[in-house]
Amino acid sequence: MRWWRRLRVQLRRWWRGRWRRAEERRILRRISAPAVAQRLADGPPAERDALSTALLRLRETVANGRLADLTLAWYAVDEAKAAAVRYSLAVPAAHPAVLDEELALAQRLWRKETKTEPDLATLLAAEPATLPQVHYRLLVALLPTALAAGGDLARTALEAAYEHLRAGTGVPSPYGRWLLAEAVCRAGRDTEELARQRERFRLVTTDQRAEDGSLLAFVAGGEFDLPQPVSLSLLLDLPGLPTRTEGLKRDAPREIAQLFLGLTPRSREQFMRAFRRREDAYRSGRPWTRPPHLPSEGTVFLCGRVHVTSFFIDREPITVGQYARFVDAHELWRPSRASRFAVDRDTYLHGWRHDAPPPGTAQLPVTNISYQAARAYLAAAGRRLPTEAQWLLALVGPDLPETRQMPPGSRPSFDPADRAVYAARAGERGLGLHLPERLDDYDGCCANLPYDPDHVVHDPRGPDRGTAHIWRTPTARGPVPDRAGDANLTFRGVLSAVSVWTERVS
Repeated sequence: MRWWRRLRVQLRRWWRGRWRRAEERRILRRISAPAVAQRLADGPPAERDALSTALLRLRETVANGRLADLTLAWYAVDEAKAAAVRYSLAVPAAHPAVLDEELALAQRLWRKETKTEPDLATLLAAEPATLPQVHYRLLVALLPTALAAGGDLARTALEAAYEHLRAGTGVPSPYGRWLLAEAVCRAGRDTEELARQRERFRLVTTDQRAEDGSLLAFVAGGEFDLPQPVSLSLLLDLPGLPTRTEGLKRDAPREIAQLFLGLTPRSREQFMRAFRRREDAYRSGRPWTRPPHLPSEGTVFLCGRVHVTSFFIDREPITVGQYARFVDAHELWRPSRASRFAVDRDTYLHGWRHDAPPPGTAQLPVTNISYQAARAYLAAAGRRLPTEAQWLLALVGPDLPETRQMPPGSRPSFDPADRAVYAARAGERGLGLHLPERLDDYDGCCANLPYDPDHVVHDPRGPDRGTAHIWRTPTARGPVPDRAGDANLTFRGVLSAVSVWTERVS
């Protein structure tokens, strides 16, 4: 009869598992219904393109008077215009420098903040530092009419527009600057300046040669869903979260429903497993053991909408030869002299002899580098370590795979199958991907609760503080001590496109 008992136990387990999976599917359908209804009410996705969304965000920023967000909101509008022509001047501009809705919003903001009418005489009498971006766009919009009328006022307006053109005036988008500069040059019939501006745009949107000899690739900014780590214990302790599966299905608040939909598929399964353990504990009266905070079992990923501004990134990781030249020029970073507070003397540049790398390794990615050493090298070369959002946008693209959170103490590793797939994908962009890489974000869970799926974070970074920064591959992330080096870990640098544009213009 033992075999019969074992069979009965197995059948019971199979039936319970099937019942729980069916419950999860019903919960998902129940929670997804409001989101589906909202999507149907919004209409087809094609009707709300990137430019319409950016203009809507700009309208909300102006209506709420959030001047701190004005630059980023207008940047999104300019980048949407750039996306329409694939960031190329070979394609005719699909939109003017200042759209009618932009002009109306700029006039509304000028009246609200200065209590004056935004006519040409008022703009020229005002200080350029007063709402400089609004001032510049209003001048560009009014310039053709003023020049057609002629007179001293028209010449003064053209001179003021040229001052904004040379200064850049808080327009972070290279394409936005080009559109405004083109409008000014065409209004003034200045073909020489127009050619210079065209060349400057070409220079800042093509490969750059850095001071250390690295070739930097231009990455156009974009908006995408970034999986961000959240503590599973924090989610399970949210106010209003039901204690039973039936309650989660029937009475889930809107905030809980949005949060559940924002989890990645693997995180939803992880959340439901922990929720069932929590439910069993409540039913049996036993104390519930919360999941750990940082290891992989206690971290889930919540997709948040982020926007990354344009930047340049090294096409290849920093090589041994490049780092050897840095060590020769900066003696304090030689293996024999490096401070034990900045590096782990046992792992730093392991394999070097007499402060020199082994022969034949000059073109290989440099490894066994601490976080402080990587920052020092990139600071000397005029760059910095990339954030997680920048690295993923450049190396993987906006369509991101599932991410595994590795626990502390695990070595950086790159699954061979994933390496073959994502190295080929990065190669299509002209970038080399060989090993896990150091990033500039601290490890830990981001403070992105309460969750708002419509909120967009601009140029996101990790937690403000932590004990270690992270390493990253397209499918995994984990912490590594800042002083430690690893033979599987390398790094590369990034440079803001705005700083390159400002340098070229000046």
